[in-house]
Amino acid sequence: MSGDRLEQAAEYRRQAQEIRTIVQTIWVAEAREQLLETAEHLEALAKAEECKAHPDSAKPKPQSET
Repeated sequence: MSGDRLEQAAEYRRQAQEIRTIVQTIWVAEAREQLLETAEHLEALAKAEECKAHPDSAKPKPQSET
């Protein structure tokens, strides 16, 4: 199950990198901005999938009392 989530996260990151590569060739500022926003969204999706795959690592660590 977590392997599927990690594969999905990797796919989101691959798509994000493809978009960033395309952005380097685009000169229209608005189109570049939209593509960069899409890439950031894909990165967020990748992070969410990784958190679902490793739920223990996403939990905040308890602070020790002093």
